[in-house]
Amino acid sequence: MPLRPKRSAETRKYGCPRMESSGHVQYESVPGDDEEGGVEVIITTDTSAAPHKAGEGKLYVMRNTGDPDGPKLYFTEAEWDAFVLGVKDGEFDLDADGNLPPLPGTPGQA
Repeated sequence: MPLRPKRSAETRKYGCPRMESSGHVQYESVPGDDEEGGVEVIITTDTSAAPHKAGEGKLYVMRNTGDPDGPKLYFTEAEWDAFVLGVKDGEFDLDADGNLPPLPGTPGQA
């Protein structure tokens, strides 16, 4: 699902509180019709919530809008770039049964 600049009208329409951004553009995907919510990503320079990423110039923070108080994933710029490339390359695509493909090197792999 492509990310696009967040619009406050969308936030009000879907009823999901937004995360605060610190000086960078905030992005959000539009939530689906299901009850699980959508995915929200912000770009921030505040690393206080992720001390293991301290010293990074910028962090990408991802969360499920259906669970605003739930866990957040923190990516450095290099990690985010690798994640996006993996998505584009199909690394996270599900098989016909809805499962992730086996990891390379596991039994049954060439």
